[in-house]
Amino acid sequence: MKNNKKRIKVPRRGIVTVMIIACIFSVCKTMPFVVQAKSLSSVYTITTTSKPCDKSANYTTYNKYTRYYYTITSYLKKLENTGGGTLILEKGVYKITNTLYIPANVTIKLKDGVKIVKGTKTGTSKFGASHSIFQMCSNSNSVKKGAYRKYNGESNIAIVGEGKAEIDLNYDVDTVGIMMCHNSSITISNIIFSNMYSGHFIELDASKDVTITKCTFQNHKDSPNNNKEAINLDTPDKVTNGFHAEWSSYDKTPNKNITISDCTFEDLERAIGTHKYSENKLHENVQILNNVISNCDQDAIRVMNWEKPVIKGNIISNVADKKAGMRAILMSGVIDPQISENVFKKVSRPIQIIPWKNDGDGSEYDIIYSVISTECIELMKNNVLEECDENFIRYNKTYNEYKENTEKIPVGIN
Repeated sequence: MKNNKKRIKVPRRGIVTVMIIACIFSVCKTMPFVVQAKSLSSVYTITTTSKPCDKSANYTTYNKYTRYYYTITSYLKKLENTGGGTLILEKGVYKITNTLYIPANVTIKLKDGVKIVKGTKTGTSKFGASHSIFQMCSNSNSVKKGAYRKYNGESNIAIVGEGKAEIDLNYDVDTVGIMMCHNSSITISNIIFSNMYSGHFIELDASKDVTITKCTFQNHKDSPNNNKEAINLDTPDKVTNGFHAEWSSYDKTPNKNITISDCTFEDLERAIGTHKYSENKLHENVQILNNVISNCDQDAIRVMNWEKPVIKGNIISNVADKKAGMRAILMSGVIDPQISENVFKKVSRPIQIIPWKNDGDGSEYDIIYSVISTECIELMKNNVLEECDENFIRYNKTYNEYKENTEKIPVGIN
């Protein structure tokens, strides 16, 4: 039988063109995967003897005090340029004099036996030591005024400890261990934070989707105002002066979707809280779950301008040596808090709710009041009290008239 299908004659040049197009399509189809895989799989491991991967070892300011700062910075810059990856620190003591800037898509792993210590001497007259160890900001944006706003900053960052890993602030005055602002998708886990003096272990501002879990926060020297939190939730606001980094736009963005769970807080001024507020800017969905908090000088948890926080399953004990009038949880400007299944032990007042007004910076902002549903009040009764002076919630609804206008609500089971 004759084959009735017509054969299409393709000119030789057309055949070559088709083959080239096919090859290009085949290569392009695989190239994005190859490039992406190379970028995201970048893993660098350094030890206490590692040198910088750039030319910074040749700087006149590179010395025995600054070498760890320069070495780690060189790799963080490299990860910024390649779009992210992992930096692993092997066992040893790393004394850090100046800020390490962490870009997006980076995981820092601190292996068992790593101790990061805040250095206070740079060994050079060209610059002094900073007052932070880590900032979640790219190195390239760290010098740009107002580089970030709302939640558009660096994202997908993790600092993870393996075994026993420690960040020691070395009682350096006003120093912050980890500073974040305008960030999203952040994880901090399994790290010991120690020896705070007037600063914070973690400054958490204008960020969302943040998880802090299985960490220990311990030991402090008293600050002048004695209200410094291990984890401070704040807003970047020039009026209150609670945050200092010029790469922020200072747009008063609050935090959103913050989880602090399974952590230990011991021998601190405060464990978690806010001590200055931006008017009408409420932190949303802060969850404080299953933590152990002991030996705080002040109120263990300070809620200020939080909307629908969840404080559940925590053990809070020995607040201010049971000093009269001190609280395990103090709340102002709170909307519908869910507080239940906590144990309050050796504390004068388990929970108090009061109106509040910023003192000093930010004092022009209006007084903040709380709005709490009947359901949330009932939920607060589901807590356990041990050796407490009071077995009720103090709910003060009038500013600065606590004794005359106090509603006493039974708080839990003795």
